Amino acid sequence: MAVIRGVVVSKQLVYDPTGTKYIKIDIIEEKELPGPVAAFSAQDEQAAQLMREVMPLVTQIVRSLPFGGGKISVPRVTLWLTDEEVEIFGDIDVGETIMISVEGGVISIKPES
Repeated sequence: MAVIRGVVVSKQLVYDPTGTKYIKIDIIEEKELPGPVAAFSAQDEQAAQLMREVMPLVTQIVRSLPFGGGKISVPRVTLWLTDEEVEIFGDIDVGETIMISVEGGVISIKPES
């Protein structure tokens, strides 16, 4: 079973072409931003040693930059629910955590308790 921990980032009121009202809920998964990668030949031991010393500092600087905080947002699920379906599902709001489970061809989406 695969479990995804998502966060609600958007909740909008939308209408389809026939005029039916829906609540559109966008759920994303936040993943750690991988650090920078440096590759050197095995013969250049001095450069490799320097990079081993410098890389933790570079990684810390990249994670502290204001445009990401070391995380990336990956869109995972968009729900289009009618008012009745929202009542059955339970009202959720932006910022709440959602658990998405995938097992045996079944996708289960529920608010985190």
